Amino acid sequence: MKEIMKITGLWNCVVLKPKLKKPLNKVVAWHDSCHLGRAGGKVYEPPRELLKAIPGIQFRELEHNREQAHCCGSVVSLIAEPPVAYKLGGMRLQEAADVNADIIAALCPCCTVQFRVAAEKNNMKIESQDLGALVARSLGYDIPDTTNYALQSWVPFEKMIDLMQPENMAGLMVELLPEIMAAMPAPLQSMMKMVKYVPGMDALMKPMMPVMMPRLMPSVMPEVMPDMLKAVEKRVPMPDYMREQLPDLMPKAMENLMPNMLPQIIPLLTPRMIEYIKKH
Repeated sequence: MKEIMKITGLWNCVVLKPKLKKPLNKVVAWHDSCHLGRAGGKVYEPPRELLKAIPGIQFRELEHNREQAHCCGSVVSLIAEPPVAYKLGGMRLQEAADVNADIIAALCPCCTVQFRVAAEKNNMKIESQDLGALVARSLGYDIPDTTNYALQSWVPFEKMIDLMQPENMAGLMVELLPEIMAAMPAPLQSMMKMVKYVPGMDALMKPMMPVMMPRLMPSVMPEVMPDMLKAVEKRVPMPDYMREQLPDLMPKAMENLMPNMLPQIIPLLTPRMIEYIKKH
C-alpha cells in the first residue's frame, strides 16, 4: 500500500532528499505565498531547502521575501479587479526576471494560476510551477506541465468576471427586457407602459426603480433564467462540463449577487428600460 503524504510533510522527511536524482537545470525563485508565509503558517526555510536539494536547480531569492514578501495579486484582486491583479502579478514576476529566474515556484494553487495568467497578460516568459510538481519530477515522476490547461480554463472565468461588471450586467438585462417585461405582473406592465402616453411618467419612473426592482427580481428571475442562460453562453465561451453545470449555478449566483449589484445596475438600466418601453 502506497503512503500518501501532504507536501508539507516532506519538510523533515530525511529519506526524500537522497531520492531527488533527476536534475531540472533551471534557475528557480521562491514566492512566499500569503497563506504559507506571513498570513498563515510562517513557513519560510523548508521550501527553500527543498528546492536547493533538487539537482540542477540554481536558487534565487526575490527582492521581497519571507515576512516582506508581496502578495501575488490573486484571490480578491483577480476576482474583483482583474486588471489590477495582472499588474500586481507582473510586479512579482518582474522580481523573478530581475534575478534571471526561469521559474517562479509556489505552494499555493491560487498563486500558481495567478502568475501564469499574469505572465501571459504581461508578455513575460517566466514559468509558474508548483513546488510539489518540481519535487515529483526530480523524483522521476512524469508530471506534465499544466500551464496551457490552466490558461485555457481561466478564460471562461475571466469572461464571467467581466460579465458581472455593472455596465455589462446592465447590457445583459437590456437584451432580456422583452422577457423581463413579459414576466412582470399584468398591472405593473400596464403601469410601466404609461410612460409612452403620460407626459412626465418617465421622470416619475426613475425614482421608483430602485424601490421596485429589488422587490420584483426574485419573482421575475426564475421566469427569465432560461433566456439568461442562453445570453450568458453567447458571451462566455465555456467547456461542456461548465455548460452542464450552468443551469444549477447561475440561479444561485444571481440570488447571491443581485442584492448587492442592483443598486449599481439600476441607474444604468433605467434610462434604457424607459427607452425600450417608449419604442414598444
